[in-house]
Amino acid sequence: MQPIMRTVATASIAALILLQGSGVQAQTAEPWPSRRVALVVGYAAGGFADGVARIIARKLSERWKQPVVVQNMAGAGGNLAARSVSIAAPDGYTLLGTTTSLAINETLYRNKGFTSAGLAAIAIPVEAPELLASNPKSGIHNYADMLKVAREGKLYMGTSGIGSGSHISAEYFFKVLAKVDVKHIPFPGGNPAMLALMTGDINIMASTATAIPSILNGELTGIAVGSAQRSPMLPNVPTHEENGFPGFRASSWAGFFAPSGTPDAILDTINADVNDALTDPEVQRQFHTMGLQTTTRDRAEVVRFFNAEIDRWGKMVSAIGLTE
Repeated sequence: MQPIMRTVATASIAALILLQGSGVQAQTAEPWPSRRVALVVGYAAGGFADGVARIIARKLSERWKQPVVVQNMAGAGGNLAARSVSIAAPDGYTLLGTTTSLAINETLYRNKGFTSAGLAAIAIPVEAPELLASNPKSGIHNYADMLKVAREGKLYMGTSGIGSGSHISAEYFFKVLAKVDVKHIPFPGGNPAMLALMTGDINIMASTATAIPSILNGELTGIAVGSAQRSPMLPNVPTHEENGFPGFRASSWAGFFAPSGTPDAILDTINADVNDALTDPEVQRQFHTMGLQTTTRDRAEVVRFFNAEIDRWGKMVSAIGLTE
């Protein structure tokens, strides 16, 4: 055989072997998941997002027979973890556990190094309405009391920090809708804000589930919730709509995302398995104890909900001039 013919034949045989090999590999690819799954949470251990992630991770580990390991990556209001996951391999082995901040930050931060388009929404299983609570000793017992104190320029509102859902929704309510003054006092978390409310350093607090146990035991007074109907957790606390502000909605949630490009089959499996976890009575009890409401949505509903949240929070962020 001539040298040129021998080279062509050798290349052809090599190509055939390569094609056959790739075909065999495709046919024998390992099913997902065949190894540990990293669940990157954009907040410190012990917080809202972390608690939800760990409860769901345990159930997914049991179902998948593979470890689902929570990795806390706090920083930049959840952006650090979200960016990390957005550039991870879209193979289903790196997931994001985050909160409403992902929708808020789409408008709040101009240059965060990624956009929500880099993430695929999977499941948003729990939420809690934003609420306003007062210390009964402050003299604020209801909506009318709160607005009266605000008009007097004496309303000091604590939140878990600038840019949080509680801060944005409350400031939007007071300044844009109610058109009254409120002095915002940011704290490094919900618990420090709660302590300040208990000691009288502030006279009202904007929060989500943090204040619910203290409202139920009578230590705090629930003034209003940001849901369409009264919260099952706080049936005696009126909505903003009942107090003359129709259409005002604000809730915080925790959810799961993956890098864009992750196969639909994997995303659908995770969505179904998270929804299935919510049927477990013990999971329901744990979330109820945390003051959270559970909701099952298929993936199309999750995507629609998340996109609507970007719009809803974006309007509030822009209205109070908070874009950074």
